[in-house]
Amino acid sequence: MPLPFFEKISAPAKVQRLSIFALLTILLVILFESSSLSNVQVPKLRNAKAERARSEYYLQWGPFEPMSIPGFVNTGLPGKRSCDTLKHNSTVGVQRSFFLNDNVRQIALSLDAHPVVDYPDDLMHDPNLSVEDIVDKTWTRMSGSSVWLPDQKVYLSVTRVIFCPSQTWSVPKMSFLRGQLFNEDWEHLDNYNITWGDKKLNFPRVFDIPAQWEPDGELYGPEDPRVILEDGVEGAEPVVTFNMIARRSSWKRAIYVFRPFSNHTTILTIGDQERQETEKNWAPFFVPEEELVQPSLANKLHLPTSTVVRKPSEYIHFIYAFKPLRILKCHLRCGDCEFVYEQVLPENFLNHHNENGGSLRGGTNFVPVPVPPNMGLDEKMNIYAAFPRTNIEGRCGPGSFYRPEFVVLINIGAQFHLAFASESLDFGSSIVELGPEDDRCNKGRILIPMSIAHWDTSHRQDIMTVTFSVDDSTVQVARVQGLLGFILNLPQFKTLFKKDGALKGVQSDVMNMLSSWVGDDVRGCLVEAALNYTEAVHDMKHPKNPIDQLDPSKELLRKIYEDQEKEANGGESNEGDHQDEGDTKDPGEPEDPGIPDLEQGTLDPYVYAAWEEENPQQQDPPDQHGEADSQNLWWNQDGSDEGKNDDEHDPGTSDEHHRRRHMHRPQHHHRRSRR
Repeated sequence: MPLPFFEKISAPAKVQRLSIFALLTILLVILFESSSLSNVQVPKLRNAKAERARSEYYLQWGPFEPMSIPGFVNTGLPGKRSCDTLKHNSTVGVQRSFFLNDNVRQIALSLDAHPVVDYPDDLMHDPNLSVEDIVDKTWTRMSGSSVWLPDQKVYLSVTRVIFCPSQTWSVPKMSFLRGQLFNEDWEHLDNYNITWGDKKLNFPRVFDIPAQWEPDGELYGPEDPRVILEDGVEGAEPVVTFNMIARRSSWKRAIYVFRPFSNHTTILTIGDQERQETEKNWAPFFVPEEELVQPSLANKLHLPTSTVVRKPSEYIHFIYAFKPLRILKCHLRCGDCEFVYEQVLPENFLNHHNENGGSLRGGTNFVPVPVPPNMGLDEKMNIYAAFPRTNIEGRCGPGSFYRPEFVVLINIGAQFHLAFASESLDFGSSIVELGPEDDRCNKGRILIPMSIAHWDTSHRQDIMTVTFSVDDSTVQVARVQGLLGFILNLPQFKTLFKKDGALKGVQSDVMNMLSSWVGDDVRGCLVEAALNYTEAVHDMKHPKNPIDQLDPSKELLRKIYEDQEKEANGGESNEGDHQDEGDTKDPGEPEDPGIPDLEQGTLDPYVYAAWEEENPQQQDPPDQHGEADSQNLWWNQDGSDEGKNDDEHDPGTSDEHHRRRHMHRPQHHHRRSRR
C-alpha cells in the first residue's frame, strides 16, 4: 500500500532517505549489542555452505565408523542396585588413526654432547654398525601428547624420547621431552618459528628441562608428558605436566609443571603430607577464573560496569585419585598444592563391586564441554570430559591390560562427581589393527589415551581429536565424532541440572552429596565392566580348561576328564599344560628372567588372598600395597631392603610404565633410580 507522503518525494530523495534509514538501523544494532543487554544471546544464522565444507574437510581422512559407547549414568539417587540399572548406551563415530613421526637420528645428533649420552664401546667399535644402526639400538620415542594452539594455528605435540645404552627399553638411562609443531592438517612443520612475547621459538626442539642423574642409575629425566591449554583465554601459554625423579625430591618420582614458551619448570608439592614414593597419573584440568572489568576500562570500551571476563588461571587442578575422588589445586608458579575436594562415602550407601585387580587411573587431560546457551543448564556448573584408563592385573597374561574409558565430570562450587563412565573402549580397528589369529593379551595389550588435542564444535561440527600410545611404542591420532551430542543427551542434563532443576535452592547441597555417592557407584561399575572385558579378551585365545573349572573336592569327575583327555591325545597326558606352582624345573637350568614387559603386571591377586589367609598377623603381603604397583619391590646394592616404602600405596600415585623392571635390575644400578 503506497504511503501518500512518500509519493510526493522525488526519486533521488527517496534513495537518499532510504540510505540514511539503513545506516541508522545498522547503528542501532551496534548500540544494542554494546548496551547492558549485551549478554543476551542472539541466535546465529546457520551457514550451510560452511557446515558442508567443514564436514567434507574431515572426510578426506576417511569415514567415521560407528562405535558403541556402553556405560553407566549417574541418576543422583543412591541405593542398593546392580550396575544394569545405571546402564546408558549410545553410538558415536571413530575415524582410522594415523601416526606422528619424528627424525630420531636428528634428535640423537642434537643431544650428542649431553653429558649423560655415552654409548657403549662395543657398539661404537663394531665395524658392521652404521650411525643409523647405533641410533636405532639406543634411542626411541613414545607417549605423545598434543594440543591445538588457536593463537598460532598449530598443534603442539610433546613426546617422550628415551636414551637407552643398555638396549633394554624398560630401563632407559634418561628421558627427554621433544616439542613438534603440526598444521591443522597434521603436516609436520620443520624449522618453523612462533613468536611468544619478545621471543622467537624454533621447532622442532628438545625442551631444556633441568634434570639430575647419577652414573650408576637409570630412569632419569621427564616421563609421561601431558600438555594442556586453558580454554577460552586469549594468549594463554600451554602447560606440560610430567613426572621425574631428581635430587630435590629425594630421588622420589614427583609431578612437575613446565611452561614450554617461557621455559619455567616447577615441582608440585602437596602441603601437610609426606611426598609419596611415586607420584603419577594426575589428570589435569582448569577451573575457569573470572574477574570484574574495572569501571574506568568498562566505560572506555563502552561496556556495562558489571562485565566479567576470563583471565589466565594462576592455578591448575588435577584428579589425584578416582577412588575415592580427590581433587588437587596447585599454584602454577610456586607449585604449592592442596586438596580442594575429598569424597566421603558412607558405608551403608555403598554398593560393593568386583574390583579385585582393577583400578581407574588418569589418562588424558579433562576438557570443558562446550554447552550451548540454549540448553538452559545451571550456570554454576562446569562440565568436563576425558578418557582415563583402567589397569587390569593378572587377567590377560603376565602383564597388565590397559584400555581407555570415556567419563564426564561435573563441578558445582566446591563439589565434584562423575556424571557418566563408559565401559572399556577399544575403538574397533581404528587404532589397533588385529587379525583373527592375533592374541589381544599380547599385541595391543597396552592402549593408553594421552591427550584430547582439540574439540571442534564450529559450524555445527562435533569432532574430538585424541592422541594414543599403543604398546608403549607409537604416537597415534584419532578423531571421534558425536561426543558432544552424546553428553548433552544424558538424562540428568534434561532434568536435574536445568536452571530451575533440583540444584536450585537449599536442596542443592543435598543433591551434590547424593550425586557424589552415585558417582562412586558409576566408577565401580566401570572397573567391574573392565575386568569382565579383559577376561573375555583373554578367553578368546585362551579358552579355559574344563578341569581347571572343577571343584577340587570332585575327585572322581576330575579323573574322568583326565582319562578322556589322555585318550584323545593318544595316551599322553597334558598335565604339564596346567601344573600348579609346585612345578619343578631342571636344577641345572639357569634362572632366566628375560626382559620384562614395558607394562609388566604384578602377581595374581588371588595369590595375595591366599597369602593373607596364611599370614593373618602380617598386614602387608609382599609387593601388595593398595594397587600392587611394582615400585614396592626393592633391592639395595647390599641386598638389604633399607629405604623401602612401607606406606599404603595411593591410587593417585599409580604407575603407568615399566612394571617390575627392577626385579631384573643388575646389582650395579643405583638403588633410588626406579619407578
